Amino acid sequence: MLYHYPFPSRLKWMANAFKKGYQFVDEGGQYMGKMEFSSFGKKIESELNGVVVNFFLQGIFVRSVLITDQDQEPIGTIQLKMFGKSIINLNSGEVYLWKRKSIFNTHWQLIHDLPGTDDDPVSVNYQYLYNFVQESGEIELYEENNQSELLTLIGFFLGIFFIRQRRKNG
Repeated sequence: MLYHYPFPSRLKWMANAFKKGYQFVDEGGQYMGKMEFSSFGKKIESELNGVVVNFFLQGIFVRSVLITDQDQEPIGTIQLKMFGKSIINLNSGEVYLWKRKSIFNTHWQLIHDLPGTDDDPVSVNYQYLYNFVQESGEIELYEENNQSELLTLIGFFLGIFFIRQRRKNG
């Protein structure tokens, strides 16, 4: 596996065949990672720049998601909320908010929820581009830290999860 150091601030993504998975590349087109949704299961596997993150959908109506590392050790949870919002609680104590920024879910953000302030910074910005043949988009990292890959994958997972739910529900 090739690793980028420092982690790039911009990525591109595109859907794989049959939209079961997604691939991440840097601006030069170099492979950076993937995210794969199982057809019938509740496990989503992802990897970005060598960092493995799994998402386990919990409950019949999926109100929460367990986030684990490559050894299946829990590293956080996601509370799925209505109206395009979710709360991410990492085991490190950090809290992030996921917000849909457009009614058609073509733009969303991961925001670092800092304690004691209402001026929370956007950590990652996502854009969804769709045409009849290809799903693709762009990711822009605003807040680089030692969890950049993890945060990028969490925000991407949530955006695609809600897009897939909308498609499934008609």
